[in-house]
Amino acid sequence: MSTDALLLHRDLAELERLAVWIEGRAMRDLSASLSFAVQVCLEEAVANIIMYSTTTDDRLEIVVEVEHRDQTLVARIEDNGSAFDPTQVPRPPVPASLAEAKVGNLGIHLMRSFASGMHYERRDGRNLLTIRFVDVQDAAHGATMR
Repeated sequence: MSTDALLLHRDLAELERLAVWIEGRAMRDLSASLSFAVQVCLEEAVANIIMYSTTTDDRLEIVVEVEHRDQTLVARIEDNGSAFDPTQVPRPPVPASLAEAKVGNLGIHLMRSFASGMHYERRDGRNLLTIRFVDVQDAAHGATMR
């Protein structure tokens, strides 16, 4: 089991720092498909928090923590912004054009497509989003090895 954490602030440039962190430290020993899914989901979640939080100052703090055990990876994203429950955002309709696409809703749709499960709660004035991933390739490979 390994756990890693990163603190981000309210700035879209932080997404680049998140991407480097995901590629370098947090995604050791993951299959390419799981690493891609985790990267897409974490970047979409953090981008939504940065873009849509109604926190009025620049003190928005986002903590991203990743725990990897066997074929399961759990990512926890905690922030001190306004309440935002991505698990309750309705699935977006298929846009007629790219111009009609709402970035935030499509990001949540991507997260639902890649993650094995998502859970949100608001506790002590903080948003807590837990995203679970199961590495299907590794799980299937492990089953055939036995």
